[in-house]
Amino acid sequence: MPLPESGRITIEEICEEFGVTASSVDLSNDLAPYIGITAGERVTIADFYGASSTKPSVQTSSSTSVAQTSMTINANVTAQGSGPVTSRGFWFGTANTYNGEGNVQITVGSGTGTYSSARTELTADTTYYIFAFATNNQGTTITEGISQATQSASTTPGSIYRDGTTSLYSIANRIVMYPSEEPTTDLRMGNGSTFTINMWIKVGFTSSLSGQGRYQQLFGWAGEAIHEDLLSNVYNNNLRIFYDESMNRLWISFLADDTSGTRRYSQNFWFFHKNSGSPNISTVTGLGTTYWANTNRGDVNDNDYTMLTFTVNGGLNSNQLKLYWNGNDVGTPFYSTSYNNGTPANATDIARGIALLGAPYSANSSTYGGTFTNKAGYLGGNGDTYVDEVSVWDSALSSSELETLYNEGEGGTISTTSQPEGLISYWNFDSTSQDTTNKTVLPIWPDPSENEDKGKIEIDGTSGFGSGSDTING
Repeated sequence: MPLPESGRITIEEICEEFGVTASSVDLSNDLAPYIGITAGERVTIADFYGASSTKPSVQTSSSTSVAQTSMTINANVTAQGSGPVTSRGFWFGTANTYNGEGNVQITVGSGTGTYSSARTELTADTTYYIFAFATNNQGTTITEGISQATQSASTTPGSIYRDGTTSLYSIANRIVMYPSEEPTTDLRMGNGSTFTINMWIKVGFTSSLSGQGRYQQLFGWAGEAIHEDLLSNVYNNNLRIFYDESMNRLWISFLADDTSGTRRYSQNFWFFHKNSGSPNISTVTGLGTTYWANTNRGDVNDNDYTMLTFTVNGGLNSNQLKLYWNGNDVGTPFYSTSYNNGTPANATDIARGIALLGAPYSANSSTYGGTFTNKAGYLGGNGDTYVDEVSVWDSALSSSELETLYNEGEGGTISTTSQPEGLISYWNFDSTSQDTTNKTVLPIWPDPSENEDKGKIEIDGTSGFGSGSDTING
């Protein structure tokens, strides 16, 4: 309040300035609650306007009306300092320092007392930081700030399924992430890389895949073809994971060309019906001596899903590989000597695409050959096979880490709000990441807000989305 040109400052004016009622003020008692003056001490004008050259006092209050995409932020200027408060407001955003990248400054009037600002168009399940500020002629006071998370978005558990065909080379129902849309640098894996692939699968293929060329492809990544004359990108350091029904084997392999253009393999496999040794694969998987199929899914959770995990520690020799079934080590693989007549080049300069439940490369013939974009996805198998919670990591995860991912058969333990260390890519296929109209799925990580096409999976034909018992936990 301005000083009067003459005469006294009334008690009413003092009370109005400091936000108290006149009836509550007794000058014969302690004035500390109002201006820090004890009864009996001399009261001066500076006591009411603050000591010389002081900034305002301001506090950040708890947020109210917190929802998925909105909240109201609150603060209080408790004292103006040496001069009137000319500006007050907030710094607000996801950075934990007031002027961090992405935070915005919001001005909410002037003067002392409480004030608020309603924030909208926020992101669900996200932590925001609120810093109150107040300015007078001596400068600006900014609080240390408090954090407030928006509510989690309402999601419906989901999955995707590959609608199987009876044609060996059919790509009609493929599920792919194109090379131009993937996190290129992190997915440029070679046969000497260290990584983990984790996925949940509900087998839909039947006990006879002979009409499908024996194979059920589960996962793979590949680049576009280097050698156009060879028609197929099978030569470009591709990873594939596939089940060979005729031999009841689960394979993992890298395929590439050497400097002469000759195809080279580096691969390994597990006999699912092996019933000797420790651990005993047929016992660990629960498959026994019967082949893997929709009528014999082995040990599964309540919704008939199995968590399959492949860890690769610098190569595909038997001592560098592990396969886990529901987090349980199934034992040592059998090194494939018949195809290891060369070591694939580690092609780290090619963008990678991903194929789920289909080969990541095309057949090597003039009829079916072509780049990833044109031909990836054949060898899809028969029957509807469901996939959920797919993640790729930059290390060979430990047994304890896999136990956490398994979560007693419930899955769903990977954070959707803060990217875990070492996680390269993750798709949970829940409703918040799926566009059922266009049949696409965005990843959870890498963050699609940085590039809406990065990591986007596209679903063709009659393949589609699952829910209820066709998810990990419904």
